[in-house]
Amino acid sequence: MEFKSATIGILSFFEKIIRGHPLVYIFIRSIVRFTNIFEKDFDGLKLLKFKEKINIIDVGASDGVAAKYFNNNLDSGTIFCFEPNPSYYKLLKKINIKNVVVKPYAIGKSNTFRYAYHPRYKFFSKNYDIISYSCYGKKHAENYIADFRFKNNLSMVREKIQMKKVGKISKTIGLIKVDTNGNELFVIKALEKIIKKDKPALIIEINNDIPSIDKILKKYLYKGYYYSTETKNFTNLEKKSTVNKYYLQEKHL
Repeated sequence: MEFKSATIGILSFFEKIIRGHPLVYIFIRSIVRFTNIFEKDFDGLKLLKFKEKINIIDVGASDGVAAKYFNNNLDSGTIFCFEPNPSYYKLLKKINIKNVVVKPYAIGKSNTFRYAYHPRYKFFSKNYDIISYSCYGKKHAENYIADFRFKNNLSMVREKIQMKKVGKISKTIGLIKVDTNGNELFVIKALEKIIKKDKPALIIEINNDIPSIDKILKKYLYKGYYYSTETKNFTNLEKKSTVNKYYLQEKHL
């Protein structure tokens, strides 16, 4: 017990350092994609039951860390990665995984565009974009800046991104992951036909719209769960450290 508490304390200490200075965060984020490090509550995916290879929709695919996790830990079929940011799109194209299909746009209910905002850190006349904090609302993006204690050289960047209907996917989808920094409800509504048809497992980043997402998915007999890193099992109890929420059918458990 003492060792466990000490370990948690050390991890918490380093997390504060990483999020304290933008440059440290940018550096750590840039090397994470070369490792197998990922959010621990994704380990709940290993407990799920799937009858065949899992075709996956990854919305907010960023630099491909989730796609790599899926391939390393699941019997993955095709992984459809949706990522509108040009820099992340280039990184996704470079990960060289044969079963990954990269879509360079955001999922929407119509073909249009929106403006996304993300922080930029200036260091010795060079700009470093913190794309992992990209989101559609400017105020939302400004809240992310509050994570950092050193803010003197931080500014906000507006970027035009393309949005499209997901279109017809011939493969049966077994898993949907959504991590779009506050735009999760919009994505769930855009994917509702696929959810209704295929009844995939879903893992969704927690935000203020979770009650509305609960209501939509309840219509299709989904139940919400959290993954406990302590018990290594699903629970109905959410903790402060919980990042994602699972939505599952009976067939998944």
